[in-house]
Amino acid sequence: MIIPAKPCHMAEIAAMEDAAFSDPWSEKSLESALSDELNIFLADVSDGKVRGYIIGSFDGFSGYIEKIAVGNEFRRCGVGTLLLNAFCDALPETAESISLEVRASNAPAIGLYGSFGFERAGVRRGMYSAPKEDGIVMIKALKG
Repeated sequence: MIIPAKPCHMAEIAAMEDAAFSDPWSEKSLESALSDELNIFLADVSDGKVRGYIIGSFDGFSGYIEKIAVGNEFRRCGVGTLLLNAFCDALPETAESISLEVRASNAPAIGLYGSFGFERAGVRRGMYSAPKEDGIVMIKALKG
């Protein structure tokens, strides 16, 4: 079930963040994102366990996905798709697009985003560190 993330989820989300990213946000940074009213912070929770989460925002015209992660044991089970759908549903009807960046080497994520209608829109050279890597900018049009 996709629900707004809560403070009680932060320890599990921080552990998932550590496992998923080479430069993870701290639990304090995640808590700060949770308390920011401009953010959309959702979690997939099943049987009391966080299976994945998504953090993004909306600027009045477009949505932006800052983070999305799925626990190792729940990958390839549709959790990422559920989170992306829930993020889209959380955006106001005025949203025109959604953008995100993804590591150039993250083929599974690029495939997921592509199957969801995201298209490559550019490259951010050297965007990521540990290891240094380009970021692929992807955008999904929501209107017209």
